[in-house]
Amino acid sequence: MSESRHNLAKILAFAHPYRGRLFSLMALTVLLSVLAMLPPLVTRAIVDKVLTEGRRDLFVGLAICMFVMPLVMAACSYLQSLGIAAVGQRFVFDIRIALYHHMLGLSLRFYGKHSAGKLVNRLMGDSGTVQQMLTGQTINVISDLVCATFAVTATFAINWRLATLLALIVLIFVVNYRFNIHRIRRASRSAWSAMDRLSGGVQNRLVANVAVKTFGAEERENATFQRHSDNTLEFGREAMVAGSNFSLNTNLIQNLGRSLIYFLGCAMVLSGDLTYGDVIAFTTYAMQLLMPAVRFSELARQIEQVGIATERLFEIFDEIPEIRNDPHPITAPHVQGRVDFNNVFFEYETGRPVIRGLDLHVEAGQTIALIGPTGCGKSTVLALLLRFYDIRSGELLIDGVDIRRYDLHSFRRHFGIVLQEPLLFSTTIVENIRYGRPSATREEVEAAARVAEIHDFIVGLPKGYETFVGDYGVELSVGQKQRINIARAVAANPAILIMDEATSSLDSDSERAIQKAMDRVLQGRTSFVVAHRLSTIRNADKIVLLDQGRIAEMGRHSELMAMPDGRYHDLYTKHMGAGVLTE
Repeated sequence: MSESRHNLAKILAFAHPYRGRLFSLMALTVLLSVLAMLPPLVTRAIVDKVLTEGRRDLFVGLAICMFVMPLVMAACSYLQSLGIAAVGQRFVFDIRIALYHHMLGLSLRFYGKHSAGKLVNRLMGDSGTVQQMLTGQTINVISDLVCATFAVTATFAINWRLATLLALIVLIFVVNYRFNIHRIRRASRSAWSAMDRLSGGVQNRLVANVAVKTFGAEERENATFQRHSDNTLEFGREAMVAGSNFSLNTNLIQNLGRSLIYFLGCAMVLSGDLTYGDVIAFTTYAMQLLMPAVRFSELARQIEQVGIATERLFEIFDEIPEIRNDPHPITAPHVQGRVDFNNVFFEYETGRPVIRGLDLHVEAGQTIALIGPTGCGKSTVLALLLRFYDIRSGELLIDGVDIRRYDLHSFRRHFGIVLQEPLLFSTTIVENIRYGRPSATREEVEAAARVAEIHDFIVGLPKGYETFVGDYGVELSVGQKQRINIARAVAANPAILIMDEATSSLDSDSERAIQKAMDRVLQGRTSFVVAHRLSTIRNADKIVLLDQGRIAEMGRHSELMAMPDGRYHDLYTKHMGAGVLTE
């Protein structure tokens, strides 16, 4: 419970900029609540004073009050609804922006543990649930508290015995809440977790729809989705049943309590203990006490949902970024590209090292080819270079400076990267190419596209570089997407270029054309290339053969081929006919 309060306090910190508007809304709510409590008193005066006692002099004044109060309440309600809408939307907007900013700063290890579907649920769904806490529900709580306080005072002033009975009925609402809330909380948490799993599974399978279709797995995936949906449905049904039982009990208590109060009030009129106006006013105030009790019971269930949503949000907010800036970072306006791995060790899981004592020294402008069997550490070396992870021990220097001392954003701007899987954003081709360097001119974008051998294709499209790709846009082949990715890396004008199996999706002719162009672009740039195609690695300044996180062999192609018993010589001889180095 203390953790829930702590999370609630942290969420309320997002409302701090709007405290002035919130106080105004609260004051307006108090005014509305007081106005809503006045009609029963006016009705009581009409019945007892005007109708029973014949006080005609009060009739006009009381009639004016009855007509003016609804008009004032309507105007105040309109202003209240406008204020609630404005503050509520800004509140949830601030939470989403803060959460998204925090998520972008988390490491690749975090994204390896959580599916995209689950994170979208937290970002969009849970933040919307929390919005209820600050907006309509909070206003209702204030209104109900004011009404309940007024009603309790008025009922005890009218008849304390009947008011005591009313207090006992309210106590039964509390008992009903305590009896049901634990089951509601447990069922709701299970239902939301099941929905996270379902969303994550759907997202993964939609992304991998090519594989699903290729292997004819539609029926199997349908069955899997049905099974996960059934699981979610079961938890959802349990949560709904728990909530329905709670609501039914609440309504039953309200209806029985109202009937009991009404008939006992009538009996007291017959015995002369109450007047007709007293009964009307008392039963009206009893309902204005019981209805807040009903709403509070329902609100309590929603508060539990808000509490769960808050916990789920802070599971993300409380994730500590693994990669953080130095307290006094060095800005890197220019990078030459000299790279040194000095006895570097790294492991994803404690006790299972992936990189073991790596020593690699790269001069600015050199091209380094990393080869080796799957799992040898090629991609990990690149991830360490980009500081997606921090090394466990040793030194990783760029231009003689430990990369942990650089400001992350200024440091990574000096890299260009092309991965094996092409990635395009749902925007125009020109914006996709310009993504790594938004300030790139149109001429620079087109020059980069020519380097990547994709310019002629782009200008042949109906809208040319303004063609929209992705959802509802032009569909591109894998090779075309990859060429746009290569153009993006070139347009970024990086000091260090990383190509991780970048040409594996291209045919041999396209790859040869791109390789010739890239040879020109790589002049003066340090580059790290992970590739199996021999045409990519033959001209590298250093070919590094990795095995289990260590350098097994290193040298130029001619130097490694001069070792007839070497592993590179064996791989090259064995696979030169295929043109590809494999395990």
